[in-house]
Amino acid sequence: MAKKTMNELKRRALLAKQRMKMGYWEQMMKDREKLINEVGSTYEGQKMVSDYQREKYNREFNVTVNRFTSKDEQLYEKVCEILRADEFVINPIARLIDKTEYDNMDNEARQRYVLELAAKFRELKERFYKENMSKSG
Repeated sequence: MAKKTMNELKRRALLAKQRMKMGYWEQMMKDREKLINEVGSTYEGQKMVSDYQREKYNREFNVTVNRFTSKDEQLYEKVCEILRADEFVINPIARLIDKTEYDNMDNEARQRYVLELAAKFRELKERFYKENMSKSG
């Protein structure tokens, strides 16, 4: 177990070193300054930019470390497709439902599933607009 922990530590150190060599942190600082200039240097603007960059780093770190796309990231890709479409979507939740999973549930579980999915959709939609805010400038 100690060897596995050491290998993980070495791998993470290597990834950190690669980020430094590639100028990851310098680019983060440039992006931060650019975003702060766009949204203003108020406390709220700085906090919004910090939160955005923290979420971005955590997503990138998780994808790099875990080397797989989590269920939330797959769901996020579907949300992006829905929001980028040029059509008006009446019921986006219906597009996100896993039909096989939904068909095997009883009524109460279906209601819970739809409510949880709706909450997740709102969260991912907010993330989409935050990420696209930085790209629009």
